[in-house]
Amino acid sequence: MIIVDDHLALLAIVGALPALGHPGPIVTTYSFQFRLARAVADSARTGTLSRRVVNAPAALARVLRPPANRLVVLDPRTSLEEAVRVATKQAANLLLAELVGAAIRHEAAVRVTPANIGRTWPAVMATSGINFEAVEA
Repeated sequence: MIIVDDHLALLAIVGALPALGHPGPIVTTYSFQFRLARAVADSARTGTLSRRVVNAPAALARVLRPPANRLVVLDPRTSLEEAVRVATKQAANLLLAELVGAAIRHEAAVRVTPANIGRTWPAVMATSGINFEAVEA
């Protein structure tokens, strides 16, 4: 299993995901799905994600209900205990705690775009023993 960020999730949905260097199904967290849906739905936004979308209503429908053969959204309840542990022991915010908690729970690799890597992410991932890499997209 490979957990991806919102940028890679969008590419997975449209079938344009770059090589991730790890086998397994492509999944994302609820937080990353929410960020992606918000970017696609908000016409006032002009970020990297919203600029990639041509037909916002159609894109939003696919983001909210991604094709299961391309992207699965993890249920945050299954890894909540691990996420809370990461948040309290490593002072992680919700996005990072959910990501690391899911990776630990599902023994998954994590691939994110360089722009999404927070200052503490590499250390938290290393401490947690997660296969973590940045992927240009």
